[in-house]
Amino acid sequence: MVANKNSVEFAKELDQADTLKMYREKFFIPQFHGRDTVYFTGNSLGLQPKTVSSYIQQELNDWAQHGVEGHFEAKRPWFAYHEFLSEKAAKIVGGFVI
Repeated sequence: MVANKNSVEFAKELDQADTLKMYREKFFIPQFHGRDTVYFTGNSLGLQPKTVSSYIQQELNDWAQHGVEGHFEAKRPWFAYHEFLSEKAAKIVGGFVI
């Protein structure tokens, strides 16, 4: 390992050892002047996952095909969303579930 921890070489070594580096390929990384951006924006949705458009399109297709019956007939039926989203959403907004 590089002794000088304030160097590009040391940063590259850390990048190579990063156990989460495989996730980078799962997101769109915006370009600025032809280079990948460094994304430290706190008040945003973050980087867009590459799979998100297919999930959204599925929901739109189900809505178009089933209308209100999508609550029961969609690929991922909407009726029970409150059962698994309430507690998670409450944590995000600092609330609680009664």
